[in-house]
Amino acid sequence: MKVKKIASLFTALVLSSSLALSACGSEDNASSGGDGGKAAAPADINISVISYADEFIDDTNSLWQEFEKKTNTKLNINWISATTFADKINVLLASGNLPDLTFVEDITAAPVGPQIRNMIKQGVFWDLTPFLNDYPNLSSPAMKETIEKTKIEGKNYTIPRYYPSYGGGVFPILRKDWLDKLGLKMPETVDEFYNTLKAFKEKDPDGNGIADTVAYAANPDFIGFMYNIFNDTQGAWKLRDGKLHSILTEDASKEAMLWIKKAYDDGLFPADFAILNFSQINDVFQSGKAGGGGYAMNNAWSRIEPIQKIDPKADLMPVTAIAGPSGNKYTPSGAPFYGHYLIPKKVPEDKVKKILAFMDYGYGEEGNKLARYGIPGVHYKEENGNIVPTEQAKKDKVTTNLMDSIFHEINEYSAVFAQGMPADFYARQKQIVDERKNVKVPRPDEGLVSDAYNKYYSEIKKKTADMRVKVILGKATLQEYDKYVADLKADPNMQLITKEMNETYQASLKK
Repeated sequence: MKVKKIASLFTALVLSSSLALSACGSEDNASSGGDGGKAAAPADINISVISYADEFIDDTNSLWQEFEKKTNTKLNINWISATTFADKINVLLASGNLPDLTFVEDITAAPVGPQIRNMIKQGVFWDLTPFLNDYPNLSSPAMKETIEKTKIEGKNYTIPRYYPSYGGGVFPILRKDWLDKLGLKMPETVDEFYNTLKAFKEKDPDGNGIADTVAYAANPDFIGFMYNIFNDTQGAWKLRDGKLHSILTEDASKEAMLWIKKAYDDGLFPADFAILNFSQINDVFQSGKAGGGGYAMNNAWSRIEPIQKIDPKADLMPVTAIAGPSGNKYTPSGAPFYGHYLIPKKVPEDKVKKILAFMDYGYGEEGNKLARYGIPGVHYKEENGNIVPTEQAKKDKVTTNLMDSIFHEINEYSAVFAQGMPADFYARQKQIVDERKNVKVPRPDEGLVSDAYNKYYSEIKKKTADMRVKVILGKATLQEYDKYVADLKADPNMQLITKEMNETYQASLKK
């Protein structure tokens, strides 16, 4: 009997141990993709990215943590405010101490585009071409055009950040409730736009009996679309007589500058117009005292809350298009991306693959939805096919779309949507996008660069912007401006840029 009891006890212990080991093995398989080994350690990924939010989240945030969980990563995200991004990214690039994933706004235009191109030539960044086809979302049909348009000499050195061709860009968003009160329609020409701003300044649209309104919250950059309106072109070059001409030296740009100067002289911009940064523009726009500002269309909703705290009836509506002196309509449009991520060569290949897996998740359906709306059941619920954000979404700052700064939603209307936007407001936004799609404005220089452009254009552009501001503020005369433009046309570096850009343009026509 004793022998049998001992044998039974031994059998029970073996069986118990076997079951425990089996359970542990199942848990390991689930964590490691079924390979029977231990779960892979989370990949540490350092990211720097631009953000337009007023407050930033960190690794204590539930959405941040959910992304780490879903992608088996440990994220260190450096959110760089749009207000300081240009300066900080220049410092970061110059330092050589780049994070694993570095966001830049442009790899063509100044200020950093030429520098990035040179760094690519020097072998600073990974050529990602051999890897991309291994990631189904990064190589999906939705991303195909984006990937193709960002190639440099046939290779992909960047992961482009998807962005729809219409709905983005700096363009006027106006107080529709002020328009209605003053009996005005949405402006459709530069003259109507000017008269609208003048009415916002002079006709007491907020009804308080005090002349305290600001017609338009802007600085020289955020009213810069006027140069494109007057030149009938997107970008920095226009096609005239079969050749590319820099709009820095075009007569139409002088007329645009004079339009801006007249508006400034008439007090339609903030008094400190010349020195306002992005954050300060936001403060003016959201003060409830501004008639409009220049933003991507989604800001028509995302920036309305502070205004409605002051004026509950406030309504913001984007302008569809504005016709210049020629009668041609202009609206911002572009390639199907905004910005690029680059991976420096110092990152080992195995980690490159983990970074690409992280980005691939973000551009999949689940990751896209998580970035845009947050965790289902926590940050939103779905009612009749609509996404309804919860109070927790506000607490976790999901509504500021911070994670969506990394992965933009792949949707032709994603630039016009913001968290909490009512269905009727969204429908109006989509209608404006559909109307914008009918406005075709050429960008003949898209994707074109030259060595001379890379070397000299950034400084020339800055000097031209400085001269324009001096004229606008009355610190330089038109005669001084005309002499500056004449000298610029004769400048050997500008002539070389123009020659090389035209050669590159002609070569592109033969492809």
